[in-house]
Amino acid sequence: MKMTKNNEDFFDEKKPWSVIKDELLGCYLKPYFSKILATQRPVFYVDAFAGKGIFLDGNPGSPLIALEIISKVLSITNFRKPIIKSCLIELNHASDLQENVNKYKDVTVIVGKYEENIEQQLQGKQSQNVFLYIDPYGVKSLHFSIFKKLPVKSLHSIEMLINFNSFGFIREACSAMNVKFDIGDLEDIVEIDNVINSSNKPIDDLSEVAGGDYWKEIIEGYKKGIYDGYEAEKRFSDKYCEKLREQFNYVLNMPIRLKMGQRPKYRMIHATNHAQGCVLMNDNMYKRWEALQNLQNQGQISMLLLEDVENQSINKTEMQKEILELMKSHREYVDLNTFHAEFVSKYGVRFSTSDICTELEKLYNANKLEVKRHPELTSKGKPSKFWTTSKDKTVKLRCNNEKS
Repeated sequence: MKMTKNNEDFFDEKKPWSVIKDELLGCYLKPYFSKILATQRPVFYVDAFAGKGIFLDGNPGSPLIALEIISKVLSITNFRKPIIKSCLIELNHASDLQENVNKYKDVTVIVGKYEENIEQQLQGKQSQNVFLYIDPYGVKSLHFSIFKKLPVKSLHSIEMLINFNSFGFIREACSAMNVKFDIGDLEDIVEIDNVINSSNKPIDDLSEVAGGDYWKEIIEGYKKGIYDGYEAEKRFSDKYCEKLREQFNYVLNMPIRLKMGQRPKYRMIHATNHAQGCVLMNDNMYKRWEALQNLQNQGQISMLLLEDVENQSINKTEMQKEILELMKSHREYVDLNTFHAEFVSKYGVRFSTSDICTELEKLYNANKLEVKRHPELTSKGKPSKFWTTSKDKTVKLRCNNEKS
């Protein structure tokens, strides 16, 4: 891949899109750490491209955001001997980073590249909970083969949140295949990147990032005019998430764009094997989408949330059909959290789980769903009606085949 823009002033000022992605991270980590400590197993948090930790304008970067949350969670938890250790990987600004995180406990700063260190850092973490935050300066370091090597089965849990510059990939793919990429406003598509020092051909490098050569067909379709650059990016992102689903049960992705109809600045992709993590991230992404729409509309009253994160029109009348279609794939009762995770992973970030529960209630009242709750009765002896789960409350559901 060719040399791209190198912004030496990247850490001078925190940009709006950086604020959004850090809010997405921070708002997820708060409930994540609180809930994951209940497993009574150590937690290992990794920021794979940590940067300096703080911007010159005083705004915190992702390392400080995470470490502050960890400190607060550990200070209020009731669990005995909770353990959360952090690993911050940084190649170019490790000394600044170390200085900025010195006051925090159980933090290791690794000087080097993510792709050369992550495998070693995960050794010996059997039966632990691992969270990887991967926010690279481009796409060149996102070797898909690393994801395939993750010790998913030996860990108690693993989750990833990736900042993926999908349009940057499409641009590089067009360059490698000698295809003109004519979408404007591309100067800042890769915020910071360097020359790939590789003996591979650009096409091989791109396939290593994508996890296969499926992207070539997409670029050919764009070249022939079958679809435009925006559709090419969406097709590629969908395929990339499909590849991740070979390793993880649930994958969500949210495009971050600062103006309506504009190409995504990047995509935030979340991958996990745990239904509750997927449900938490869906609601987090949905709230961030509300914030993005306010930013895009500059606080003016708009057709709020009549479009999903992909700027596609939302048709709530279709939701019940989609629910029943997914429910029919289960012969037995399915746990509510598992259903939520399957639904949002299949159909994308369009609704909060509260919105989905509203439609589940309508289907239940229409006798199209059967619901089992525990406990079945309230303290006053009346039938339970809750649609939320906890340690002491469960909800399971299935289709009423006679009615659906």
